[in-house]
Amino acid sequence: MKKLWHIAREVWQLAPAFRLSLLYLILLAVVALALPWLPLAYGPNELDLEQIYQAPLAWGNETYKPRHWLGTDSLGRDVLANVLYGVRTAFAISLPVMVMASLIGLTLGAIAGLFGNRRLRLSRSLLTALLFALLPFTYYGIYLPIMLYSQGATYSDFLLTGTVAIGLTFVFVIVLAPLFSRIPFLSRTIHFPTDELLLRIIEVQTSIPRLILILVLAAIVPPTLPALSVLLVLTFWTGTARLTRAEMLRIRELPFFEAATSLGFTQKRLLVRQALPLLLGPVLVAFSFGLAGLLMLESTLSFLNIGVSTDLVSWGRMIAGIRTNTSAWWLVAIPGAMLSLTVLALQTFSYYLLRFLQHKK
Repeated sequence: MKKLWHIAREVWQLAPAFRLSLLYLILLAVVALALPWLPLAYGPNELDLEQIYQAPLAWGNETYKPRHWLGTDSLGRDVLANVLYGVRTAFAISLPVMVMASLIGLTLGAIAGLFGNRRLRLSRSLLTALLFALLPFTYYGIYLPIMLYSQGATYSDFLLTGTVAIGLTFVFVIVLAPLFSRIPFLSRTIHFPTDELLLRIIEVQTSIPRLILILVLAAIVPPTLPALSVLLVLTFWTGTARLTRAEMLRIRELPFFEAATSLGFTQKRLLVRQALPLLLGPVLVAFSFGLAGLLMLESTLSFLNIGVSTDLVSWGRMIAGIRTNTSAWWLVAIPGAMLSLTVLALQTFSYYLLRFLQHKK
């Protein structure tokens, strides 16, 4: 964390465009957090059927009602409220998804780059037990919570399914691994090809266009926010994993890392104390670029009404309102401008951060 703060402070002093983009992103975050306390005259889904397709800054027919400063859509919903609540929706989906995808990619990429194909030895009995344990974990840990959320389940239901998923996984590994080890073929240890396996998984997943993969999966799972988040995590971790693996291969060949290895440091200490601080900078850049891509993808899915609920307030849903009235230009211009400015700010932030890291190298 101290290293990230040092990087941000030095880049802040370097470029005015970086300061402007960072201030804009901080302002969006403050607005998203302070929405319940903002003095908005209308809610995002509040209907005003007497003021449909009202242009921005236009006086309504009823002077006793508050004005719609940025206009209304086909159902009289206030554009200003929808734009502000769309900020919260965009970051409520994109930020947790990118955090989870970055953690998965960072972990898998670092392990693959550190161990390679010959440095990690596992018993065949343990690998077989893990394969069997994957089935109950997928059902109780992923599929069942998504179905429960679509049916309005309580927090205790999710806690129960999560406990069952983790418990069954441990039971399968603890019980089956010793049983399988009694079989001569499964009792042997093998070199686990961590690097090769990760590369093959990434190649298979990236061979299918991301949008097509999400569209296919969204047709299977219920249109809920957790389901969409899981789909996005499963499709966005590959970029971070590939970058982390490449950086880890470079770090592994550095003289200080080879010296630490020759001194007998454990793999955990090498990874956490030596490699991780050098990986945070590139991963942070990938995080910023990925967040911009997620914002665009979330708006695209909302525009197409795929994988998300129809009552979800988002910029994509607002832009889709132009279909029913092409003269309502504000339904495209205002949310489109917010989306473009946010993506531009994230791209500018990432660009100057990348330039700074390359200059430091």
